[in-house]
Amino acid sequence: MNQLRTRPVFAAGLAAALLFGAVACGSDSEGSKASSDGDTAAGKLTVCSDIPYAPMEFEGEGPRGLKYTGFDIDLLDAMAEDMGDTLEVLDSDFDGILGNLAAGTCDVVGSALTITPDRQKEVDFTAPYFDADQSLLVKTDSEVKSLADLAGETIGVQTGTTGETYANENKPDGAEVKSFPDPDGLFGALESGDIAAILQDLPVNADRVAGDDTVQVVETFATNEQYGFAVEKGSDLKAELDASLKAVRAAGTYDELYDKYFPKAG
Repeated sequence: MNQLRTRPVFAAGLAAALLFGAVACGSDSEGSKASSDGDTAAGKLTVCSDIPYAPMEFEGEGPRGLKYTGFDIDLLDAMAEDMGDTLEVLDSDFDGILGNLAAGTCDVVGSALTITPDRQKEVDFTAPYFDADQSLLVKTDSEVKSLADLAGETIGVQTGTTGETYANENKPDGAEVKSFPDPDGLFGALESGDIAAILQDLPVNADRVAGDDTVQVVETFATNEQYGFAVEKGSDLKAELDASLKAVRAAGTYDELYDKYFPKAG
């Protein structure tokens, strides 16, 4: 079992005050960019997350002095505080992020990680905390209106994600799927014309559209995915995280964070 985590006696409940900062994924092997932040005091919960993947995780002024923020980070920090812990964030490459659990690099993976049967063979997941679908993003001046319009074109995806799987399984005849290690590479390739569209998680594409009027989401795909936080298989930490997630929901903190990061949802 992973022996990384050390912490004091659990807090009785969610602390009364939280400091807040400013929506598939997962993979199988070891990999880390070895960048960290957070309080180094005893009672620390260490999370591996692929940054940036806005609005789920990105650099910015986060809660309790963290240099990272986003829905995943702020939610995990609230859960850690309920457990009497501080949160430490390790910026880890997405392609290989789950391997960090067995390696003892982190206690939990929180990175818009879709729960799938294959991944459940490798790690344990908490109760689902977010519902997500896939989506297709193009330039606003593009003639592409659907996935079917991309025959003979190149579709960009992020390596190791459920978006990559969906694109390969549903691409039209003659289309090529090109994988990139991170969202920055994806968006740069779309801007340069190296790819004709991006297929990835709807929360991420929608966040891009909100801040960039040169792109638009033209199609969504109801994949009914759910995100979960991953821990080493057999870890007692799963039950602890499930309990803290339930407490954070009951306290109303989850809804506050959801409204903050997804104000136009629903």
